[in-house]
Amino acid sequence: TRNVEGPELWRRYSREQIPPLFGQEFSTSRWNQGFVVLPKDVILLVTLDKSDLNKDHAYKDYFESPDTFHWQSQNRTTQASAHGQLIKDHAEKGVSIHLFVREQKRQEGQVGGFIYCGQVVFRDWQGEKPISVVWRLRDPLSAALWGKLASTLPQ
Repeated sequence: TRNVEGPELWRRYSREQIPPLFGQEFSTSRWNQGFVVLPKDVILLVTLDKSDLNKDHAYKDYFESPDTFHWQSQNRTTQASAHGQLIKDHAEKGVSIHLFVREQKRQEGQVGGFIYCGQVVFRDWQGEKPISVVWRLRDPLSAALWGKLASTLPQ
């Protein structure tokens, strides 16, 4: 059964807390990736600071502005693939894209929680394997959150 509440905007969630918000069970194999496809939703789980990650997973994900997010797909994704088409045509397909971000993988020695930044809408893309996607946030970041998250802009 789907949680009628759904995720709360700007609230921080652990990875394990996110699936039940969408009526799902947590499983490591499914939820330990950054792109989770559900029947009516796609969940983006993004770590902004990738300095401690394998360079193969150091995707360029960052906020360009309080209402614009730059995100890279997995290295195998092409624009023509099923995931590529889902990214571009999600609105026509009746699928909502939900953005969860965290600053680092670990914060104060703990695994960092993800801030729910609400739904995003496809705006533009370029490239292949990975695709660089520009999303528009339905709810722009507050000045405080923008200040906190914009510090992870790529150098």
